Amino acid sequence: MTGAGTVDPAVTRVALISQFFPPEPVPIPLGLTRCLRRQGFEVDVLTGVPNYPTGIVHAGYPHRRPVMDEVDGLRVLRTPLHPSHDRSAVGRAANYLTWAASSTLLGSSLLRTADVALVYSSPATAAAAALTARLRWGIPYVLMVMDLWPDSVFATGFLTRGPARRVAETTLSRFTDLTYRWAEHVTVPSPGLRDTLAARGVPTEKVSVVYNWADEKLMQPTEPDPHLRTRLGLSPDDFVVLYGGNHGPAQDLGVAVAAMGQLRDLTDVHLVLVGDGVSKPALRTAAGELGLRTIHFVDPVAPEHMAAVMAAADIQLVCLADEPLFQITMPSKVQTILACGQPVLSCAPGDAARAVREAGAGFTTAPGNPQQLAQTIRLAHATPRAQLRAMGLAGLDHYRLLMSEGANAQVLAELLAAAAQGGSRSNGKRVRR
Repeated sequence: MTGAGTVDPAVTRVALISQFFPPEPVPIPLGLTRCLRRQGFEVDVLTGVPNYPTGIVHAGYPHRRPVMDEVDGLRVLRTPLHPSHDRSAVGRAANYLTWAASSTLLGSSLLRTADVALVYSSPATAAAAALTARLRWGIPYVLMVMDLWPDSVFATGFLTRGPARRVAETTLSRFTDLTYRWAEHVTVPSPGLRDTLAARGVPTEKVSVVYNWADEKLMQPTEPDPHLRTRLGLSPDDFVVLYGGNHGPAQDLGVAVAAMGQLRDLTDVHLVLVGDGVSKPALRTAAGELGLRTIHFVDPVAPEHMAAVMAAADIQLVCLADEPLFQITMPSKVQTILACGQPVLSCAPGDAARAVREAGAGFTTAPGNPQQLAQTIRLAHATPRAQLRAMGLAGLDHYRLLMSEGANAQVLAELLAAAAQGGSRSNGKRVRR
């Protein structure tokens, strides 16, 4: 620490608390450590024994004891948990709760040396160790709320009814309220989530929007993949709507498939679905029943090649189901598309659609409505390609101004520095409302 009212990041030690961390395929926590070190902070990591996404502990790691590891030059303390990642409510609850307990009981050696903790709160139970350290030793923490608990738990189909649902909802609500209350500051990845927390009693001055930025080394404007269209039998003049990412219930891609069934007269319009997921077999079946040759399924693409694949299309699709929780969800796909300078076709509710409209980056249509999506595709198809490119550039400008690492890392650094010196409101530094 330095003199009154200032903090020198170079001597401020941050403990990042995240249940998931590489070698698990979770880029955001590792990205946070890198950006904080670029800001001058020293960073340690408290995480779990790696078992995501299979629910099987990765080779070379112990099941039942803590281990000190090194990743990307970081000191990483891994504490044990019940490995699970399936549809079992009991298994998933055990996974979350055992790590909450082990990180709290076994993470003290790392937490007690920190000036401030940063909690990547997905799941919300990841905050248990930080909350305990705050109450026991006065270690302040900044809470990064990635999704809304307990709402998101039940939205995934766990504990949909009965006494167990009521007990879980009450317990989780009280726990999350407690983590908000004891945090020095709370960050959220979307304006809608900020407003929801305020409606639930979290003081507005305590909540800032910190967007999840894209991997800017990979996701940036680039030349198109020269092989994608050829491989799919498409000409340079064909109009390509591309979706890249998970094919799951939340993405509701059946709406896009159904919309293509209403565009039979536009034989040059093609839908390309890149990726995988539990819904992919059903999507293939639905496309086959339509008998269309204008819907194409492509296997997942490595991240380092995805920007070029996107550039080979005319417009990028963002699709989410019409669910209340998704009103306040900002899928990282939005930032990725904007960072690549690509125009967007948003078939999503709430914050995702609002970002596209505010950026002037493309078109929006109501989620869950194939008829409206088909009409919007017709409108995009009729738009000159020069105008589509201009929309993509407008989105890139919007991303750089509000959603980039440069814009958000500084906000996060200021919040951590203020928390480390005793309170996010003590030094009058700028935070984003």
